[in-house]
Amino acid sequence: MATRDPEAKRQQLLDAALIEFAAHGISGARMDQVAKRAGCSAGLAYSYFKGKDELFDAVYEQIVRQTVSTVPIDPEDLPGYAARLYDANQANPEVVRLITWYRLERGEAALATPLAVQSTRSKIDAVRAAQVAGTVSDRFPAETLVALIQHIAMLWSVNEPRGRMRDTVAESVRRLVEP
Repeated sequence: MATRDPEAKRQQLLDAALIEFAAHGISGARMDQVAKRAGCSAGLAYSYFKGKDELFDAVYEQIVRQTVSTVPIDPEDLPGYAARLYDANQANPEVVRLITWYRLERGEAALATPLAVQSTRSKIDAVRAAQVAGTVSDRFPAETLVALIQHIAMLWSVNEPRGRMRDTVAESVRRLVEP
């Protein structure tokens, strides 16, 4: 007899939801398809999450947690941070698609989950401290620099090899932040 593991099933639902939401967006994804992909019934999926919005928020929060832990910002090496973030985006295109859907369907204000706000605030504070120390340009406010760096790291090109694009991302950020 199989042992029930509620946390493992929850994670399977989150993994399945990431794929569904990345492919179809919030409004296009269906809970029954998420459940099917996770190998359970829609009823069981609803016992973990009240609905699509709650599930989507849980997937987004997981992405934020993973990104913060695997790609921490280094205000003394923002070009390196951008390159590592680019690598993470290239390795996980479904995450980039999901974030794009999130912005399209919910707008920028919807990205303001408590964890995302805390993460962004700590990045801005680190960049601001580097600006005060004179190691990062103050041509742009710290908030703008963080946003620019994150968006540059989301670049992709079908015309340029991945390694070269990674170098372009790092060089672009270097030029942007050097004092």
